[in-house]
Amino acid sequence: MTTDYSIWAFAYARSEMPHEFFGGTLRWSNKGVIHNPMIVSAIVGGGIGGKKKPIVFDTGVRGGVSPRGKVYKNFETPDQVLAKVGIRAEEVETLVLTHLHFDHAGNIASFPNAKVYIQRAEYDGWKKVFKMPGALGADVHGWPLSSINPADFEEIDRLIAAGRVVFLDGDAEIAPGVVCRLARDTHTFGSQWAELRTPDGPYVIAGDCVYWYDNIEAMWPPAYVQGSPWNLIETYVALRRLLEDRIERIVPGHDPVLFERHPSWTAGANAVAELRVGRGAESRRPS
Repeated sequence: MTTDYSIWAFAYARSEMPHEFFGGTLRWSNKGVIHNPMIVSAIVGGGIGGKKKPIVFDTGVRGGVSPRGKVYKNFETPDQVLAKVGIRAEEVETLVLTHLHFDHAGNIASFPNAKVYIQRAEYDGWKKVFKMPGALGADVHGWPLSSINPADFEEIDRLIAAGRVVFLDGDAEIAPGVVCRLARDTHTFGSQWAELRTPDGPYVIAGDCVYWYDNIEAMWPPAYVQGSPWNLIETYVALRRLLEDRIERIVPGHDPVLFERHPSWTAGANAVAELRVGRGAESRRPS
């Protein structure tokens, strides 16, 4: 089936972090602090000639506050963010979590009618961490749970009981032309990225499999990785091969350059990037 999508990426909050956290040690050490965007994405489309449906990738920080109590600047809810391109959270039937870190898997309750797609390896991996002895499996101030909000897992478990979670065991086409690709043991236990098939060729929503364009351009993994940097390198190779080195077709997880490489505008507190407008669709950029 020939498919087509409009693609947007949204900054929903801002943070200040050391450059090497994202860019990698040695290459970006001692470069000071960067104001990085927290990013979620949405697409609208489907099979050409069929009904156009929205799909959302990641849901942001629950309430704009990390489990450690860090308050993120310019926080906007999923409803506020999606409204910028005319999407209502309640109309979203397909929600993809690229991984289960708190800045990607909070606010799930904002999508009351969505099925949630998660790699089984990701969910099972974190459940094993929760069973580690003492503080290792309980304290969000320690390294194992440093990016996890246990409350997000409570919500996911409620959705599992309600039959609204779809576990993926590897690569899977979850909608026409939308293929979730497992990046096992990379950024996390079971991170995934999404291949989006359009008449102009593929695009990629990478989650944190690619923090910055610089990671994949320089083939240099970031400093904060809870899986294998070697596996991340293999993921970079696969992405470059798929995209034929058209790196700009990637939506990275935290790169301010995203909003420089694509037509962008500021609405509310944060920026929106419009990577692609589907054929016959209208741009959502303000005139």
